[in-house]
Amino acid sequence: MEKKEKESYFYLVTVSYDGSDFFGWAKQPQQFTVQGYIEEILSKNFKINQSCQIKISILATSRTDKGVHALNQKFTFRLPFFLSCQKLKRILAKSLQEHILVKSVRQVKKEFHPIRNVSKKEYRYYINTGKYNVFAKKYCWEYNLPLDTKKLINILTIFQGKHDFFNFSFCRQKDQDKTATVRTIEKIRCWKNKELLVISVIARSFLRYQIRAMIGESIKCYEGKQTIEKLQEKLNYPKQKNLKYQILAPAAGLYLYKITYGKVKTFNRKNV
Repeated sequence: MEKKEKESYFYLVTVSYDGSDFFGWAKQPQQFTVQGYIEEILSKNFKINQSCQIKISILATSRTDKGVHALNQKFTFRLPFFLSCQKLKRILAKSLQEHILVKSVRQVKKEFHPIRNVSKKEYRYYINTGKYNVFAKKYCWEYNLPLDTKKLINILTIFQGKHDFFNFSFCRQKDQDKTATVRTIEKIRCWKNKELLVISVIARSFLRYQIRAMIGESIKCYEGKQTIEKLQEKLNYPKQKNLKYQILAPAAGLYLYKITYGKVKTFNRKNV
């Protein structure tokens, strides 16, 4: 006689958080991380009975680094019993409110995957080109010098399209294979909002440190500390030694802005 599989219910949650509160997304021993905090709170809140606590694991769409913020991070988790999205959102919002804003909860089917079903992600990077603001230093790059958007976007656009971003990532030579560091940048935009310069980068996925390395190296080029030909060389020759990025833009300026999923019919109706 076949053993009947226990029924499970799957949920997709959208949250915002201040990255300066955490030591990144991924759970690490002895560190206060987003994943660790959420899993601890979830496990404390949901029990099968008074003596049986559920150990809940979550899977995020993006693993933000220490100091990086999220306006629309998404993660999934499983429960062995049903809860309406409305009730689940109320519980999560109250339990996580000290550090995390719960924006929405959706029930999804088992087949839904928060990483594989992504069609694109948008990150935005913020640079203060005006006077130093001590209260904003955790939320932007305090560059505090004028930047010409046209000149900067002319540099940044070399990253558009399909490239091997090995030299603009945390990856090391021993980890490299032919396709692991290849990514396609769909679009890069740059504009000014008063003294705040905004850079938008859209792709299906990114490597660790990729956006910060792209922006840091582009600013280095903007300042005349390296030629655009040298920047292009770093992009064109990923396997050549001594071409790895040298400057990372500060984590404080980077925000996970938007996540878009493809046309997969996995969502149930009652969502909040």
